[in-house]
Amino acid sequence: MKWTDCLREILWPNRCPGCGKVILPQELLCEPCGEKVLLGHDAYCHACGKVSCLCEKRHPAYDKAVVSCRYADEGAAAIIRMKRSENTNIAYFSARILAERLRFSPEYGSFDCVMPVPMHRSKQQQRGYNQASLIAAELGRLLGLPLREDVLYKEKSRYEQHNLNAGQRYENVRSFGIRDIRLDGMRILLCDDVLTTGATMDRCAALLKQNGAAFVTAAAAAATVPPPQAPTQTQGGTP
Repeated sequence: MKWTDCLREILWPNRCPGCGKVILPQELLCEPCGEKVLLGHDAYCHACGKVSCLCEKRHPAYDKAVVSCRYADEGAAAIIRMKRSENTNIAYFSARILAERLRFSPEYGSFDCVMPVPMHRSKQQQRGYNQASLIAAELGRLLGLPLREDVLYKEKSRYEQHNLNAGQRYENVRSFGIRDIRLDGMRILLCDDVLTTGATMDRCAALLKQNGAAFVTAAAAAATVPPPQAPTQTQGGTP
């Protein structure tokens, strides 16, 4: 290791984005957090991507979904640190899990490109990057797919998506748009950091299909999970 790398590790050590503990330079998360953040491949609906399936209420415009992590506890902490430009390790960790899961999917080998959900340029300048682009670029590298950032765009919206309820989120995603680029017959991997209601992925997938895309798979670093239910007390109190 070069002395400059040694100095960098002393001054800015690699830290686990889940718990903040110092980890080895080549690690992305510490082992306990790596195990805690993973969302089992059978723990979510492969059509909508949600742990609590939404398919009976609405059918999303995307055709399938693949998710790597739980947006809860250490997983949520890691995503939030990425959103705050503090630590991007979770982008590369989640991309590896997504790539592994996609390699075992029936669609593997048929995708034409990977696209990130876009971010408005002012917000991207403020943050320094679009976290969805980090995930998409790494996923494209692992799967040998080109990264396309020239198709979808984001206009400035009045409200932040994470501050809205489900109904408001579907109104707010009208700020996403698509350029006049034909995508006839293309099969696309659409990437984002968190799948909450699915409104953002749904809007972007609908726009891609409007321009001719044949198949869209929503690939999310994390999905929200229902809060744990409080244990019910039996009549007469706790034994």
